Amino acid sequence: MSNIQQPYPADSLTRPTVLDEATGSRRFCRSRRSSKNTTNAGSRPALRVVAVAPPDWIHGKKDTRALNSSDPASLFNACRVAASRALSRTGAWANSNWAGETRSKVRANFLLMYSLDDIPAFIEMMECEKPNVLLLGAMTLCMPGAIECAKIAKEMFGDDIVVVLGGRHVTETIYLWHAKARQAADVVHHRASPARLIREGQLPSIFDVVVSGDGEFFIAELGEILGHNRAPYDLKAIFAEFDRATPGDWIASLPASSLEVVSAGIPIDANELPPLASLFGVSAAFAVFGGRMTAHVFSDTGRGCVYDCDFCSEKSGVTGGLRDIANAAKRLYGQLEDAVNVIEEDHPDRGASAFVEDSILLGGSPRALDALCELLEAKPLAIVFGAQFTVDQVLRREHQIARLSRVGLRYIFIGLETLDPDEIGGMSKNIGSRNGSWQARSDRVFQILAQNGIACGCALLFGLGESHRSRITLLDAVVEARRQTGCPAFLSANWAVQHPLRGQSGGLEYDYLDWGTPAGPYLDNFHHFGEASLNYCLENQAPPEILELEEIVHRLRVFQSS
Repeated sequence: MSNIQQPYPADSLTRPTVLDEATGSRRFCRSRRSSKNTTNAGSRPALRVVAVAPPDWIHGKKDTRALNSSDPASLFNACRVAASRALSRTGAWANSNWAGETRSKVRANFLLMYSLDDIPAFIEMMECEKPNVLLLGAMTLCMPGAIECAKIAKEMFGDDIVVVLGGRHVTETIYLWHAKARQAADVVHHRASPARLIREGQLPSIFDVVVSGDGEFFIAELGEILGHNRAPYDLKAIFAEFDRATPGDWIASLPASSLEVVSAGIPIDANELPPLASLFGVSAAFAVFGGRMTAHVFSDTGRGCVYDCDFCSEKSGVTGGLRDIANAAKRLYGQLEDAVNVIEEDHPDRGASAFVEDSILLGGSPRALDALCELLEAKPLAIVFGAQFTVDQVLRREHQIARLSRVGLRYIFIGLETLDPDEIGGMSKNIGSRNGSWQARSDRVFQILAQNGIACGCALLFGLGESHRSRITLLDAVVEARRQTGCPAFLSANWAVQHPLRGQSGGLEYDYLDWGTPAGPYLDNFHHFGEASLNYCLENQAPPEILELEEIVHRLRVFQSS
Protein backbone atom coordinates (compact mmCIF):
# COMPACT_ATOMS: atom_id res chain seq x y z
CA MET A 1 0.00 0.00 0.00
CA SER A 2 1.07 3.54 -0.55
CA ASN A 3 1.18 6.34 1.96
CA ILE A 4 -2.10 7.48 0.38
CA GLN A 5 -4.38 4.67 1.37
CA GLN A 6 -7.74 3.66 2.79
CA PRO A 7 -9.93 5.32 0.12
CA TYR A 8 -13.06 3.78 1.57
CA PRO A 9 -15.90 5.86 3.04
CA ALA A 10 -16.88 3.82 6.07
CA ASP A 11 -20.25 3.14 7.56
CA SER A 12 -21.53 0.85 10.29
CA LEU A 13 -21.09 -2.19 8.04
CA THR A 14 -17.44 -1.56 7.34
CA ARG A 15 -15.86 -0.89 10.69
CA PRO A 16 -12.41 -2.50 10.66
CA THR A 17 -13.19 -5.47 12.85
CA VAL A 18 -12.63 -9.13 12.16
CA LEU A 19 -15.74 -9.85 14.19
CA ASP A 20 -17.96 -8.07 11.66
CA GLU A 21 -20.88 -10.45 11.11
CA ALA A 22 -21.22 -9.23 7.54
CA THR A 23 -18.36 -11.57 6.68
CA GLY A 24 -20.07 -14.55 8.28
CA SER A 25 -16.70 -16.04 9.21
CA ARG A 26 -17.18 -16.38 12.96
CA ARG A 27 -20.74 -17.59 12.59
CA PHE A 28 -19.61 -20.24 10.07
CA CYS A 29 -16.75 -21.36 12.27
CA ARG A 30 -18.86 -21.68 15.39
CA SER A 31 -21.51 -23.70 13.60
CA ARG A 32 -18.90 -26.26 12.56
CA ARG A 33 -16.93 -26.52 15.78
CA SER A 34 -19.21 -29.10 17.42
CA SER A 35 -19.20 -31.33 14.33
CA LYS A 36 -15.42 -31.12 14.08
CA ASN A 37 -15.01 -32.20 17.65
CA THR A 38 -16.93 -35.39 16.94
CA THR A 39 -14.82 -36.41 13.95
CA ASN A 40 -11.31 -37.74 13.76
CA ALA A 41 -8.40 -36.09 12.00
CA GLY A 42 -8.68 -38.43 9.03
CA SER A 43 -12.06 -36.96 8.06
CA ARG A 44 -10.66 -33.48 7.68
CA PRO A 45 -9.68 -32.23 4.20
CA ALA A 46 -6.08 -32.97 3.21
CA LEU A 47 -5.47 -29.29 2.45
CA ARG A 48 -6.58 -26.83 5.12
CA VAL A 49 -5.67 -23.21 4.41
CA VAL A 50 -6.31 -20.03 6.37
CA ALA A 51 -5.45 -16.63 4.86
CA VAL A 52 -4.87 -13.66 7.15
CA ALA A 53 -4.11 -9.97 6.76
CA PRO A 54 -2.20 -9.38 10.03
CA PRO A 55 -2.63 -6.25 12.18
CA ASP A 56 -0.61 -3.07 11.84
CA TRP A 57 -1.47 -1.63 15.26
CA ILE A 58 -0.46 -2.94 18.67
CA HIS A 59 -3.92 -2.42 20.13
CA GLY A 60 -7.13 -0.45 19.75
CA LYS A 61 -9.76 0.12 17.09
CA LYS A 62 -9.76 2.56 14.21
CA ASP A 63 -12.03 5.53 14.75
CA THR A 64 -15.35 4.73 13.06
CA ARG A 65 -15.14 7.97 11.08
CA ALA A 66 -11.79 7.04 9.54
CA LEU A 67 -11.86 5.62 6.02
CA ASN A 68 -11.48 1.87 5.81
CA SER A 69 -12.78 -1.36 4.37
CA SER A 70 -13.59 -4.62 6.08
CA ASP A 71 -12.30 -6.69 3.13
CA PRO A 72 -8.70 -7.93 2.67
CA ALA A 73 -8.93 -7.15 -1.05
CA SER A 74 -5.22 -7.67 -1.78
CA LEU A 75 -5.32 -11.08 -0.10
CA PHE A 76 -8.40 -12.01 -2.12
CA ASN A 77 -6.49 -11.04 -5.25
CA ALA A 78 -3.51 -13.22 -4.41
CA CYS A 79 -5.72 -16.21 -3.63
CA ARG A 80 -8.21 -15.98 -6.47
CA VAL A 81 -6.80 -18.77 -8.64
CA ALA A 82 -6.71 -21.11 -5.65
CA ALA A 83 -10.27 -20.12 -4.69
CA SER A 84 -11.43 -20.74 -8.25
CA ARG A 85 -9.95 -24.24 -8.18
CA ALA A 86 -11.59 -24.94 -4.84
CA LEU A 87 -15.05 -23.85 -5.99
CA SER A 88 -14.71 -25.78 -9.24
CA ARG A 89 -13.32 -28.77 -7.32
CA THR A 90 -10.14 -28.92 -9.38
CA GLY A 91 -6.94 -30.66 -8.29
CA ALA A 92 -5.85 -30.80 -4.65
CA TRP A 93 -8.03 -27.77 -3.86
CA ALA A 94 -11.05 -30.03 -4.36
CA ASN A 95 -10.05 -31.70 -1.09
CA SER A 96 -9.55 -28.48 0.86
CA ASN A 97 -11.48 -26.56 3.47
CA TRP A 98 -12.20 -23.97 0.75
CA ALA A 99 -14.04 -26.46 -1.47
CA GLY A 100 -17.81 -26.32 -1.47
CA GLU A 101 -20.88 -25.02 -3.18
CA THR A 102 -20.91 -21.49 -1.77
CA ARG A 103 -18.70 -18.42 -1.75
CA SER A 104 -19.19 -18.10 1.98
CA LYS A 105 -17.22 -21.29 2.56
CA VAL A 106 -14.16 -19.80 0.89
CA ARG A 107 -14.57 -16.43 2.55
CA ALA A 108 -14.90 -17.97 6.01
CA ASN A 109 -11.22 -18.87 5.88
CA PHE A 110 -10.06 -15.26 5.46
CA LEU A 111 -9.44 -12.82 8.26
CA LEU A 112 -8.64 -9.10 8.27
CA MET A 113 -7.08 -7.92 11.53
CA TYR A 114 -6.62 -4.36 12.71
CA SER A 115 -4.73 -4.70 16.00
CA LEU A 116 -3.58 -7.35 18.46
CA ASP A 117 -6.98 -6.97 20.11
CA ASP A 118 -8.18 -9.22 17.26
CA ILE A 119 -5.87 -12.09 18.23
CA PRO A 120 -8.70 -14.04 19.97
CA ALA A 121 -10.59 -14.18 16.65
CA PHE A 122 -7.41 -15.41 14.93
CA ILE A 123 -6.92 -18.15 17.53
CA GLU A 124 -10.56 -19.16 17.23
CA MET A 125 -10.22 -19.55 13.48
CA MET A 126 -7.02 -21.57 13.85
CA GLU A 127 -8.62 -23.86 16.42
CA CYS A 128 -11.65 -24.30 14.19
CA GLU A 129 -9.88 -24.99 10.90
CA LYS A 130 -6.74 -26.70 12.21
CA PRO A 131 -4.87 -25.51 9.11
CA ASN A 132 -1.76 -27.05 7.66
CA VAL A 133 -1.12 -23.86 5.63
CA LEU A 134 -1.26 -20.29 6.93
CA LEU A 135 -1.04 -17.53 4.31
CA LEU A 136 -0.04 -14.12 5.65
CA GLY A 137 -0.19 -11.06 3.39
CA ALA A 138 1.57 -8.13 5.04
CA MET A 139 2.21 -4.48 4.37
CA THR A 140 5.30 -3.02 6.02
CA LEU A 141 3.62 -1.77 9.20
CA CYS A 142 1.97 -5.20 9.58
CA MET A 143 5.28 -7.02 10.06
CA PRO A 144 5.14 -7.13 13.90
CA GLY A 145 1.57 -8.41 13.59
CA ALA A 146 2.61 -11.04 11.05
CA ILE A 147 5.34 -12.18 13.45
CA GLU A 148 2.82 -12.56 16.27
CA CYS A 149 0.42 -14.54 14.08
CA ALA A 150 3.21 -16.82 12.85
CA LYS A 151 4.47 -17.44 16.40
CA ILE A 152 0.97 -18.44 17.52
CA ALA A 153 0.55 -20.75 14.52
CA LYS A 154 3.86 -22.48 15.25
CA GLU A 155 3.04 -22.80 18.95
CA MET A 156 -0.29 -24.39 18.08
CA PHE A 157 0.76 -26.71 15.25
CA GLY A 158 4.55 -26.85 15.11
CA ASP A 159 5.93 -28.53 11.98
CA ASP A 160 2.42 -29.62 10.96
CA ILE A 161 1.74 -26.15 9.54
CA VAL A 162 3.51 -24.30 6.72
CA VAL A 163 3.55 -20.55 7.30
CA VAL A 164 3.82 -18.60 4.04
CA LEU A 165 4.49 -14.86 4.17
CA GLY A 166 3.89 -12.61 1.18
CA GLY A 167 2.50 -9.19 0.37
CA ARG A 168 3.80 -5.73 -0.41
CA HIS A 169 6.45 -5.73 2.34
CA VAL A 170 8.11 -8.90 1.08
CA THR A 171 7.93 -7.68 -2.51
CA GLU A 172 9.77 -4.50 -1.49
CA THR A 173 12.46 -6.35 0.49
CA ILE A 174 13.24 -9.36 -1.73
CA TYR A 175 13.90 -8.60 -5.38
CA LEU A 176 16.22 -9.24 -8.32
CA TRP A 177 19.30 -7.17 -8.99
CA HIS A 178 19.11 -8.14 -12.67
CA ALA A 179 15.45 -8.78 -13.32
CA LYS A 180 15.85 -10.13 -16.84
CA ALA A 181 18.46 -12.74 -15.95
CA ARG A 182 16.13 -14.36 -13.38
CA GLN A 183 18.89 -16.16 -11.50
CA ALA A 184 18.92 -17.08 -7.82
CA ALA A 185 22.35 -15.48 -7.52
CA ASP A 186 20.77 -12.13 -8.36
CA VAL A 187 18.28 -12.15 -5.47
CA VAL A 188 18.74 -9.13 -3.18
CA HIS A 189 17.62 -9.12 0.45
CA HIS A 190 16.97 -5.70 1.96
CA ARG A 191 17.84 -5.34 5.64
CA ALA A 192 14.12 -5.79 6.40
CA SER A 193 13.77 -9.01 4.37
CA PRO A 194 12.03 -11.52 6.67
CA ALA A 195 14.13 -14.34 5.21
CA ARG A 196 17.34 -12.45 5.91
CA LEU A 197 16.24 -11.58 9.46
CA ILE A 198 15.65 -15.28 10.19
CA ARG A 199 18.96 -16.33 8.69
CA GLU A 200 20.78 -13.69 10.73
CA GLY A 201 19.08 -14.83 13.94
CA GLN A 202 17.06 -11.66 14.49
CA LEU A 203 13.82 -13.61 14.07
CA PRO A 204 12.99 -17.19 15.04
CA SER A 205 12.18 -19.63 12.23
CA ILE A 206 8.48 -18.84 12.13
CA PHE A 207 8.10 -18.24 8.38
CA ASP A 208 8.66 -21.39 6.32
CA VAL A 209 8.28 -19.77 2.91
CA VAL A 210 8.65 -16.08 2.06
CA VAL A 211 7.33 -15.19 -1.38
CA SER A 212 7.89 -11.92 -3.21
CA GLY A 213 5.84 -10.78 -6.18
CA ASP A 214 2.82 -12.31 -7.92
CA GLY A 215 0.97 -14.79 -5.74
CA GLU A 216 -1.99 -15.87 -7.85
CA PHE A 217 -0.57 -19.03 -9.43
CA PHE A 218 2.19 -19.56 -6.88
CA ILE A 219 -0.34 -20.04 -4.05
CA ALA A 220 -2.50 -22.29 -6.19
CA GLU A 221 0.44 -24.51 -7.17
CA LEU A 222 1.85 -24.67 -3.64
CA GLY A 223 -1.53 -25.92 -2.46
CA GLU A 224 -1.49 -28.62 -5.14
CA ILE A 225 1.86 -29.89 -3.85
CA LEU A 226 1.11 -29.70 -0.13
CA GLY A 227 -2.30 -31.25 -0.66
CA HIS A 228 -0.60 -34.40 -1.96
CA ASN A 229 1.99 -34.59 0.83
CA ARG A 230 1.81 -35.08 4.58
CA ALA A 231 3.38 -33.21 7.45
CA PRO A 232 6.10 -32.74 8.37
CA TYR A 233 6.86 -31.35 4.92
CA ASP A 234 10.29 -31.50 3.30
CA LEU A 235 10.08 -27.97 1.93
CA LYS A 236 13.62 -27.93 0.60
CA ALA A 237 12.89 -30.98 -1.52
CA ILE A 238 9.51 -29.58 -2.57
CA PHE A 239 10.98 -26.28 -3.74
CA ALA A 240 13.95 -27.87 -5.40
CA GLU A 241 11.35 -29.36 -7.77
CA PHE A 242 8.89 -26.43 -7.77
CA ASP A 243 7.96 -25.53 -11.33
CA ARG A 244 9.68 -22.23 -12.19
CA ALA A 245 7.31 -21.95 -15.15
CA THR A 246 4.42 -21.29 -12.75
CA PRO A 247 3.09 -17.99 -14.16
CA GLY A 248 4.06 -14.73 -12.54
CA ASP A 249 7.04 -12.67 -11.48
CA TRP A 250 7.84 -14.23 -8.12
CA ILE A 251 10.70 -15.28 -5.83
CA ALA A 252 10.32 -17.97 -3.19
CA SER A 253 12.84 -17.84 -0.36
CA LEU A 254 13.20 -20.56 2.27
CA PRO A 255 14.57 -18.84 5.37
CA ALA A 256 15.71 -22.07 7.03
CA SER A 257 18.05 -22.78 4.12
CA SER A 258 19.90 -20.85 1.45
CA LEU A 259 17.42 -21.92 -1.21
CA GLU A 260 16.00 -19.22 -3.48
CA VAL A 261 13.64 -20.16 -6.30
CA VAL A 262 13.14 -17.55 -9.01
CA SER A 263 10.27 -17.87 -11.44
CA ALA A 264 10.91 -18.06 -15.16
CA GLY A 265 8.98 -14.80 -15.43
CA ILE A 266 6.14 -16.09 -17.60
CA PRO A 267 3.60 -13.23 -17.56
CA ILE A 268 0.21 -13.81 -16.02
CA ASP A 269 -2.57 -13.37 -18.56
CA ALA A 270 -4.77 -10.95 -16.66
CA ASN A 271 -7.63 -11.67 -19.07
CA GLU A 272 -7.83 -15.21 -17.69
CA LEU A 273 -7.91 -14.27 -14.00
CA PRO A 274 -11.27 -14.82 -12.28
CA PRO A 275 -13.10 -11.83 -10.78
CA LEU A 276 -13.30 -11.56 -7.00
CA ALA A 277 -17.01 -11.16 -6.28
CA SER A 278 -18.07 -14.59 -7.54
CA LEU A 279 -15.29 -16.20 -5.48
CA PHE A 280 -15.53 -14.34 -2.18
CA GLY A 281 -18.89 -12.61 -2.26
CA VAL A 282 -19.50 -9.02 -1.19
CA SER A 283 -19.92 -7.95 2.43
CA ALA A 284 -18.98 -4.24 2.53
CA ALA A 285 -21.29 -1.27 2.00
CA PHE A 286 -19.58 2.10 1.58
CA ALA A 287 -21.67 5.02 2.85
CA VAL A 288 -20.89 7.10 -0.24
CA PHE A 289 -22.97 4.67 -2.32
CA GLY A 290 -26.11 5.09 -0.25
CA GLY A 291 -26.31 1.67 1.35
CA ARG A 292 -25.55 -0.38 -1.76
CA MET A 293 -23.31 -3.39 -1.29
CA THR A 294 -19.79 -2.54 -2.42
CA ALA A 295 -17.49 -4.89 -4.33
CA HIS A 296 -13.75 -4.49 -4.91
CA VAL A 297 -12.92 -4.63 -8.61
CA PHE A 298 -9.68 -4.33 -10.60
CA SER A 299 -8.63 -3.70 -14.17
CA ASP A 300 -5.38 -5.62 -13.48
CA THR A 301 -3.23 -3.10 -15.31
CA GLY A 302 -0.26 -3.33 -12.94
CA ARG A 303 0.94 -3.31 -9.36
CA GLY A 304 1.00 0.42 -8.79
CA CYS A 305 0.83 3.95 -10.14
CA VAL A 306 2.00 5.47 -13.40
CA TYR A 307 3.67 8.31 -11.49
CA ASP A 308 6.87 8.16 -9.44
CA CYS A 309 6.33 10.37 -6.37
CA ASP A 310 9.17 9.79 -3.89
CA PHE A 311 6.91 9.33 -0.85
CA CYS A 312 4.67 6.63 -2.31
CA SER A 313 5.25 2.87 -2.22
CA GLU A 314 3.07 2.50 -5.32
CA LYS A 315 5.53 4.61 -7.31
CA SER A 316 6.25 3.31 -10.79
CA GLY A 317 9.97 3.05 -10.07
CA VAL A 318 9.18 0.29 -7.58
CA THR A 319 6.04 -1.34 -8.94
CA GLY A 320 6.72 -1.18 -12.67
CA GLY A 321 4.63 0.15 -15.51
CA LEU A 322 1.21 -0.57 -16.93
CA ARG A 323 0.35 -3.98 -18.33
CA ASP A 324 -2.00 -4.84 -21.20
CA ILE A 325 -3.83 -1.52 -21.11
CA ALA A 326 -5.49 -2.43 -24.44
CA ASN A 327 -7.77 -4.97 -22.75
CA ALA A 328 -8.10 -3.22 -19.38
CA ALA A 329 -11.54 -1.68 -19.98
CA LYS A 330 -12.99 -5.03 -21.04
CA ARG A 331 -11.56 -6.72 -17.93
CA LEU A 332 -12.94 -4.03 -15.66
CA TYR A 333 -16.37 -4.20 -17.29
CA GLY A 334 -16.37 -7.95 -16.69
CA GLN A 335 -15.57 -7.46 -13.01
CA LEU A 336 -18.34 -4.86 -12.66
CA GLU A 337 -20.79 -7.23 -14.35
CA ASP A 338 -19.70 -10.04 -12.03
CA ALA A 339 -20.28 -7.79 -9.00
CA VAL A 340 -23.80 -6.95 -10.20
CA ASN A 341 -24.69 -10.61 -10.62
CA VAL A 342 -23.30 -11.66 -7.24
CA ILE A 343 -24.92 -8.80 -5.33
CA GLU A 344 -28.27 -9.44 -7.03
CA GLU A 345 -28.02 -13.08 -6.00
CA ASP A 346 -26.77 -12.62 -2.42
CA HIS A 347 -28.31 -9.23 -1.53
CA PRO A 348 -31.29 -8.78 -3.85
CA ASP A 349 -32.72 -5.76 -2.04
CA ARG A 350 -29.53 -3.74 -1.57
CA GLY A 351 -28.32 -2.64 -5.01
CA ALA A 352 -24.78 -2.88 -6.39
CA SER A 353 -21.76 -0.61 -6.15
CA ALA A 354 -18.03 -1.09 -6.58
CA PHE A 355 -14.75 0.60 -5.85
CA VAL A 356 -12.10 0.20 -8.55
CA GLU A 357 -8.82 -0.60 -6.81
CA ASP A 358 -6.57 0.71 -9.60
CA SER A 359 -4.09 3.28 -8.28
CA ILE A 360 -5.48 5.41 -11.09
CA LEU A 361 -8.57 4.27 -12.97
CA LEU A 362 -7.34 2.36 -16.04
CA GLY A 363 -3.97 4.03 -15.58
CA GLY A 364 -5.59 7.32 -16.64
CA SER A 365 -5.41 6.18 -20.28
CA PRO A 366 -7.83 8.31 -22.37
CA ARG A 367 -8.36 5.46 -24.81
CA ALA A 368 -9.11 2.97 -22.04
CA LEU A 369 -11.50 5.40 -20.31
CA ASP A 370 -13.38 5.90 -23.58
CA ALA A 371 -13.52 2.13 -24.10
CA LEU A 372 -15.05 1.66 -20.63
CA CYS A 373 -17.65 4.32 -21.36
CA GLU A 374 -18.51 2.66 -24.67
CA LEU A 375 -19.00 -0.70 -22.98
CA LEU A 376 -21.20 0.76 -20.24
CA GLU A 377 -23.21 2.79 -22.76
CA ALA A 378 -23.76 -0.18 -25.08
CA LYS A 379 -24.74 -2.54 -22.27
CA PRO A 380 -25.54 -0.56 -19.09
CA LEU A 381 -25.05 -2.21 -15.72
CA ALA A 382 -27.17 -1.65 -12.61
CA ILE A 383 -24.18 -0.44 -10.63
CA VAL A 384 -22.55 2.76 -9.41
CA PHE A 385 -18.83 2.89 -8.79
CA GLY A 386 -15.90 4.89 -7.48
CA ALA A 387 -12.27 5.16 -8.55
CA GLN A 388 -9.03 7.05 -8.04
CA PHE A 389 -7.65 9.88 -10.15
CA THR A 390 -5.05 12.60 -9.71
CA VAL A 391 -5.92 16.29 -9.60
CA ASP A 392 -4.46 17.01 -13.03
CA GLN A 393 -6.06 13.96 -14.60
CA VAL A 394 -9.50 15.16 -13.55
CA LEU A 395 -8.73 18.54 -15.12
CA ARG A 396 -7.35 17.01 -18.33
CA ARG A 397 -10.15 14.43 -18.61
CA GLU A 398 -13.07 16.68 -17.68
CA HIS A 399 -15.24 15.57 -20.59
CA GLN A 400 -14.49 11.91 -19.84
CA ILE A 401 -15.31 12.44 -16.15
CA ALA A 402 -18.69 13.84 -17.20
CA ARG A 403 -19.22 10.90 -19.55
CA LEU A 404 -18.28 8.42 -16.81
CA SER A 405 -20.71 10.09 -14.43
CA ARG A 406 -23.52 9.30 -16.85
CA VAL A 407 -22.69 5.57 -16.80
CA GLY A 408 -22.34 5.17 -13.04
CA LEU A 409 -19.26 6.99 -11.67
CA ARG A 410 -20.37 8.44 -8.33
CA TYR A 411 -17.17 8.79 -6.34
CA ILE A 412 -13.61 9.91 -7.05
CA PHE A 413 -10.74 9.67 -4.58
CA ILE A 414 -7.77 11.98 -5.10
CA GLY A 415 -4.48 12.54 -3.31
CA LEU A 416 -4.36 16.17 -2.21
CA GLU A 417 -1.38 15.72 0.14
CA THR A 418 -0.42 19.39 0.42
CA LEU A 419 -1.28 22.86 -0.86
CA ASP A 420 2.30 23.60 -1.93
CA PRO A 421 4.23 20.79 -3.67
CA ASP A 422 7.39 22.92 -3.72
CA GLU A 423 7.45 22.95 0.09
CA ILE A 424 7.83 19.15 0.11
CA GLY A 425 10.31 18.88 -2.76
CA GLY A 426 7.79 18.37 -5.55
CA MET A 427 5.57 15.53 -6.78
CA SER A 428 5.88 13.48 -9.95
CA LYS A 429 2.13 13.74 -10.55
CA ASN A 430 2.16 17.56 -10.39
CA ILE A 431 2.11 17.87 -14.18
CA GLY A 432 -0.18 20.89 -14.55
CA SER A 433 1.74 23.51 -12.60
CA ARG A 434 1.60 25.94 -15.55
CA ASN A 435 -2.18 26.00 -15.20
CA GLY A 436 -2.29 27.46 -11.71
CA SER A 437 -1.32 26.59 -8.17
CA TRP A 438 -1.98 23.16 -6.72
CA GLN A 439 -4.65 24.67 -4.48
CA ALA A 440 -6.38 26.46 -7.35
CA ARG A 441 -6.40 23.28 -9.43
CA SER A 442 -7.73 21.27 -6.49
CA ASP A 443 -10.54 23.78 -5.99
CA ARG A 444 -11.39 23.47 -9.69
CA VAL A 445 -11.54 19.67 -9.31
CA PHE A 446 -14.03 20.04 -6.45
CA GLN A 447 -16.20 22.25 -8.65
CA ILE A 448 -16.08 19.82 -11.59
CA LEU A 449 -17.04 16.86 -9.44
CA ALA A 450 -19.85 18.75 -7.70
CA GLN A 451 -21.24 19.83 -11.08
CA ASN A 452 -21.30 16.20 -12.24
CA GLY A 453 -22.87 14.80 -9.08
CA ILE A 454 -19.71 12.95 -8.09
CA ALA A 455 -18.71 12.73 -4.43
CA CYS A 456 -15.05 13.33 -3.66
CA GLY A 457 -12.68 11.80 -1.13
CA CYS A 458 -9.23 13.23 -0.43
CA ALA A 459 -6.04 11.79 1.00
CA LEU A 460 -3.98 14.25 3.01
CA LEU A 461 -0.39 13.30 3.65
CA PHE A 462 1.64 14.91 6.41
CA GLY A 463 5.28 14.41 7.37
CA LEU A 464 6.71 15.27 3.96
CA GLY A 465 8.66 18.32 5.10
CA GLU A 466 5.82 20.81 5.43
CA SER A 467 5.44 23.18 8.36
CA HIS A 468 2.75 22.62 10.93
CA ARG A 469 1.17 25.90 9.86
CA SER A 470 0.86 24.47 6.34
CA ARG A 471 -0.94 21.41 7.71
CA ILE A 472 -3.51 23.51 9.51
CA THR A 473 -3.93 25.75 6.48
CA LEU A 474 -4.60 22.66 4.36
CA LEU A 475 -7.19 21.32 6.77
CA ASP A 476 -8.91 24.70 6.97
CA ALA A 477 -8.92 24.89 3.18
CA VAL A 478 -10.73 21.56 2.74
CA VAL A 479 -13.29 22.55 5.36
CA GLU A 480 -13.95 25.75 3.39
CA ALA A 481 -14.07 23.86 0.08
CA ARG A 482 -16.62 21.50 1.53
CA ARG A 483 -18.71 24.43 2.74
CA GLN A 484 -18.71 25.98 -0.72
CA THR A 485 -19.05 22.96 -3.01
CA GLY A 486 -19.86 19.91 -0.87
CA CYS A 487 -16.48 18.48 -1.85
CA PRO A 488 -14.56 16.74 -0.47
CA ALA A 489 -17.10 14.58 1.33
CA PHE A 490 -14.45 12.34 2.94
CA LEU A 491 -10.90 12.78 4.20
CA SER A 492 -8.18 10.23 4.79
CA ALA A 493 -5.35 11.70 6.84
CA ASN A 494 -2.02 9.88 6.69
CA TRP A 495 1.41 10.43 8.22
CA ALA A 496 4.13 9.54 5.70
CA VAL A 497 5.77 6.17 6.37
CA GLN A 498 9.15 5.18 4.98
CA HIS A 499 8.71 1.93 3.07
CA PRO A 500 11.61 -0.32 1.99
CA LEU A 501 11.00 0.51 -1.70
CA ARG A 502 13.48 -2.09 -2.95
CA GLY A 503 16.33 0.00 -1.60
CA GLN A 504 15.04 3.33 -2.95
CA SER A 505 14.62 4.67 0.56
CA GLY A 506 17.12 7.50 0.73
CA GLY A 507 19.66 5.52 2.73
CA LEU A 508 17.23 4.54 5.49
CA GLU A 509 17.18 0.81 6.20
CA TYR A 510 14.81 0.09 9.03
CA ASP A 511 14.24 -3.56 9.92
CA TYR A 512 10.58 -2.87 10.85
CA LEU A 513 10.59 -5.37 13.72
CA ASP A 514 9.09 -2.86 16.17
CA TRP A 515 5.51 -1.66 16.01
CA GLY A 516 5.21 1.50 13.96
CA THR A 517 3.58 3.28 16.88
CA PRO A 518 3.81 2.05 20.48
CA ALA A 519 0.97 2.34 22.95
CA GLY A 520 0.33 5.84 24.23
CA PRO A 521 -1.13 9.18 23.14
CA TYR A 522 0.34 8.98 19.61
CA LEU A 523 -1.39 5.66 19.02
CA ASP A 524 -4.67 6.99 20.36
CA ASN A 525 -4.55 9.87 17.88
CA PHE A 526 -3.25 7.85 14.94
CA HIS A 527 -6.38 5.68 15.06
CA HIS A 528 -7.96 8.61 13.18
CA PHE A 529 -5.47 8.10 10.32
CA GLY A 530 -5.22 5.65 7.44
CA GLU A 531 -1.50 4.91 7.54
CA ALA A 532 0.77 6.49 10.14
CA SER A 533 3.85 5.70 12.18
CA LEU A 534 5.80 7.29 14.99
CA ASN A 535 8.95 5.22 14.41
CA TYR A 536 9.29 5.00 10.62
CA CYS A 537 9.24 8.55 9.31
CA LEU A 538 10.74 9.61 6.01
CA GLU A 539 14.42 10.52 5.80
CA ASN A 540 15.20 13.80 7.62
CA GLN A 541 11.61 14.03 8.88
CA ALA A 542 10.54 13.95 12.50
CA PRO A 543 7.21 12.77 13.90
CA PRO A 544 4.78 15.49 14.97
CA GLU A 545 4.77 16.92 18.45
CA ILE A 546 1.85 15.47 20.36
CA LEU A 547 0.14 18.85 20.62
CA GLU A 548 0.48 19.27 16.86
CA LEU A 549 -1.04 15.84 16.28
CA GLU A 550 -3.93 16.63 18.61
CA GLU A 551 -4.59 19.85 16.71
CA ILE A 552 -4.71 17.91 13.44
CA VAL A 553 -7.17 15.42 14.92
CA HIS A 554 -9.30 18.30 16.19
CA ARG A 555 -9.40 19.79 12.67
CA LEU A 556 -10.37 16.37 11.25
CA ARG A 557 -13.30 16.28 13.66
CA VAL A 558 -14.28 19.79 12.58
CA PHE A 559 -14.30 18.58 8.97
CA GLN A 560 -16.34 15.49 9.83
CA SER A 561 -18.95 17.52 11.68
CA SER A 562 -19.14 20.32 9.11
